[in-house]
Amino acid sequence: MRRISVIVSTLSLAGSLAAAQRQSTVEVGTLVGVTILSQSGTSVTHVGIPGDGIQASPTLYASFFLSPSLFIEPQVAFTSISSNGAHLTAIGFAAQVGYLFTPNTSGSGYVAANAAIQSISDGSSISGEGVGAALGYRFKVKNSLAVRVDGRFRRWFGDFKDMNEIGIGLGLGATF
Repeated sequence: MRRISVIVSTLSLAGSLAAAQRQSTVEVGTLVGVTILSQSGTSVTHVGIPGDGIQASPTLYASFFLSPSLFIEPQVAFTSISSNGAHLTAIGFAAQVGYLFTPNTSGSGYVAANAAIQSISDGSSISGEGVGAALGYRFKVKNSLAVRVDGRFRRWFGDFKDMNEIGIGLGLGATF
């Protein structure tokens, strides 16, 4: 009877540890940095706090860790500018899928693929889709704070045809 109790206790503990390791971790944050947009030989450089997101707009992200290495990350960006009676509104959405190389250490390199859509309205409306990739390094400062540095490239289509987006950013996120 004692052996059965030990076996059941051991299996229960192993099951609890496995379930704890599978629990999703969520990171919510924003990005600061430099974004360069170039199209047809002209370019615009944007330095923003926040503002290293979708076409240099202030962006919020939420990373959902499906496993210790694999994460998905929806992003949302919004900008509203008014000047002398003119008004411009930009809204963007992106999704990123990433892979951490060494997730069980305090710091890890990662790669990610992303897709985005952006719409800009100033009386008329333009919109487009973009696809790209990112390469970065993420480290946890404490259990509740993650910092990441990354570089990304995104190519735009639709009304933003042939526009390239290159960004270098610093992400600050709270983990739950």
